[in-house]
Amino acid sequence: MMPTISSRSKRSRSSNRGGTAMVLMLVLLVLVIGMVAFAVDAGLMVLLRAEIQNAVDAGALAAALELQQDDQDVQAAEDAARRFVRLNRVGMTKLVAEDVIDVETGVFDNDTCTFTATGALPNAVRVFARQDDQPLFFAKIFGQRTFGAPAEAVASADPAPLDVMMVLDLSGSMADAGRIEALQNAAPVFVDVIKQLDDDDRIGVMGLSANPDKYDPHIQKDYEKLYDSGLHRTADHNVGVLEAVLDDNFSKLTNQVLSSKNLEAGKYTNYTGTGAAIGDAAHYLTYGAEAREGAAKVIVLLSDGAANRPSGNGPGYARTMAAYAADLDVTIYTISLGNDADLDLMQQIADITNGTHFDATGSGEEALTERLTEAFRGAAASIKRARLVK
Repeated sequence: MMPTISSRSKRSRSSNRGGTAMVLMLVLLVLVIGMVAFAVDAGLMVLLRAEIQNAVDAGALAAALELQQDDQDVQAAEDAARRFVRLNRVGMTKLVAEDVIDVETGVFDNDTCTFTATGALPNAVRVFARQDDQPLFFAKIFGQRTFGAPAEAVASADPAPLDVMMVLDLSGSMADAGRIEALQNAAPVFVDVIKQLDDDDRIGVMGLSANPDKYDPHIQKDYEKLYDSGLHRTADHNVGVLEAVLDDNFSKLTNQVLSSKNLEAGKYTNYTGTGAAIGDAAHYLTYGAEAREGAAKVIVLLSDGAANRPSGNGPGYARTMAAYAADLDVTIYTISLGNDADLDLMQQIADITNGTHFDATGSGEEALTERLTEAFRGAAASIKRARLVK
């Protein structure tokens, strides 16, 4: 006769399994709660570090801008740094305490990337601050009730020398609504602003853009050459036209290259190869014969229309070449001229390279000249502003 298992024994085993499952669920629940608690508190720490860094960045830039105005007024620079640090909300406590903000003026060496504290003719500011006693939510059960975070930033009021390429749209549509006239009137203003700052800067001009199989540059000129970067797979992508190499001969730029005789609508083609011109300008700034080590590389891109070369992928190729420029540490400032410009694309190109987009839309020579002059002045001011170096 086979032995049988009593119902009491079955109930006991079932009860044991149920009890084990309950214990396991409780253990897992504790682990999940612990992980959530850790994530919440870790997130608070990351947020605090970002906020305190933003605050000291703002303070350092504000102080550097004060030094640009007057490098002998050290007190004004230090006051600006503290004021702007305290304007930023940091953590649960809105303001950073004044006694934890340290400000030093000094000299920043662009070649060695070192900061030396001094009050004699400073060109940079170092700001340090910290935010402490920020409450933790869940770490209290382990005896840790608060946390803090320090941050430091150095901003230079003496930017590195600039190598700037003006990339100008000379497509057929520039003949409409006073656009080419506005460009002829306003482009020299950008050169004049850079010239007045007298910081060992250089400017070149790249035309946007030409089909290399169909365009013959004007041989009699010592400028205006198709640029061969080797970046573009087909002639349909177009190439940039090097109208002027990087140079500090600003009179030649304004009197010849940017003259009304040279800036012509439809000069190369009726199409707009924005991507090719961006890529070629970035390539030239980095690898061209006149490129300088240690110079900040900048493109000022002006266009009045939509990127349409290569066929079927003009905007995409422009974004690809903007990413290429960003990889080479080239910053692009974009200007949208007239009412047909692709504002979204121009904003995207600037964003990809941490540049700025300027809107110069409108119609008519007088109105566009005013808007474009303002845009060129704004671009020059943005390019020459104080910058974070550490």
